[in-house]
Amino acid sequence: MRKVFILPALLLAMAVARADIAPTPDAGPFSLSVAGLEFQIQPVVVKYPPGYTKTFQVAVLTGCQAGHRNCTLARRKNLIGMEVDSVNGASLRPEEGQLHQIGEAFKKGDVALELYRRQGGITVTVSFAAH
Repeated sequence: MRKVFILPALLLAMAVARADIAPTPDAGPFSLSVAGLEFQIQPVVVKYPPGYTKTFQVAVLTGCQAGHRNCTLARRKNLIGMEVDSVNGASLRPEEGQLHQIGEAFKKGDVALELYRRQGGITVTVSFAAH
């Protein structure tokens, strides 16, 4: 009789193991336009063995305002679509609002963004003008 109850419990445990682990919610905002650059919070799914996945909310440089010197730099270096890992050396924290942190840094002056491209694993640090 015990074998009958073990199999459903095992199947349930395997289903839970393959389930998505919920992301830390970002405190917002979810889009930001600052210093000629446009950012958005986007989900990224990462797979872990043995079948776990986790969804992260990341800040992504999604576009820019044509004619702005930061836009020219971003396009020349092919930065559009890259994730922002840190601002002036400080990691972004979803509980503080990733885009809020970026916006506050630009209010204080020029900003160094560490950007990451998931396809290819490329990381670059680029300095942008505050205005």
